[in-house]
Amino acid sequence: MSKNKQNNNELEKRENGISNYNWIDANEYTMNSFLLLDRWVFRWIFTDCSRYNWFPSGGRDYKTELAKALHRYPHVREFVREKAPECRAFLDELEEIPDPGWSEQELRDAETYILQAHETFVVYAYPEVMNRVNYIRNWNEKYLHELVDVTGKIVLDVGSGTGRLAFAAAKKAKHVYASEPCDRLREYMRDKIKAEGISNVKVLDGEVCNLPYEDDTFDIVCSGHVVGDFYEEEIAEMTRVTKHQGWLVVCNGEDEFKRTAPDDELTGRGFEWFRHVSAEGGIIYNYRKQVVKA
Repeated sequence: MSKNKQNNNELEKRENGISNYNWIDANEYTMNSFLLLDRWVFRWIFTDCSRYNWFPSGGRDYKTELAKALHRYPHVREFVREKAPECRAFLDELEEIPDPGWSEQELRDAETYILQAHETFVVYAYPEVMNRVNYIRNWNEKYLHELVDVTGKIVLDVGSGTGRLAFAAAKKAKHVYASEPCDRLREYMRDKIKAEGISNVKVLDGEVCNLPYEDDTFDIVCSGHVVGDFYEEEIAEMTRVTKHQGWLVVCNGEDEFKRTAPDDELTGRGFEWFRHVSAEGGIIYNYRKQVVKA
């Protein structure tokens, strides 16, 4: 999930220091959910949030809240320590935060605070829950097919998630590659492929700034809610694997956020934009750009 600069309403909600996409109810989860997350997610939670000053305080200290959230879960701390050694220094800092006698209520409050704030990561561990979030549940595949003709094409879906774009493209495309860095989501898509006898979708690991494909491989490279953290690097890598005269497509899901303008970072880089009112009542912008290589 990128933090798109044009998602004004989302950013306003984050001012309170909590995600508020309402993809999960944190009261139904515990920090044991972290045992299902990937190493790259741990890097974000335990290093990058502080490094890039992404996590809004909302009057609460991120490190203190995280220390409290993990207080009753030493096995989770050790799991992160072993799976993501680059996070060990940050974990050491958390363990140095003194416990003044936190109450059970304070610990649980911090736990739900951290889980809700990182809900867009927690939900990756639960594909069936992810399928019910607003971005996916009422999305209509016509929005992809209106942007680009995938018929007979070789398509890459970057940050595929549960396969919203990949499986929509597969109905017309020759081959679809679903690139997804979350193990639980990759396995979900593989299970669906097997259960439904889908023959033209292949699921692989890979993230937007480091795609495991050769130059000039795909006719179409699509994504949704992926581009926006590091525009230059992300678009450059997606362009690298796209053929001359192929297409880059950003086809977002549905939500309730009433955006007031297209993403100027994308339009400034030559992307056309298309606007519609979502089934959730929001204003959605989708984008495409034809790749021209010398």
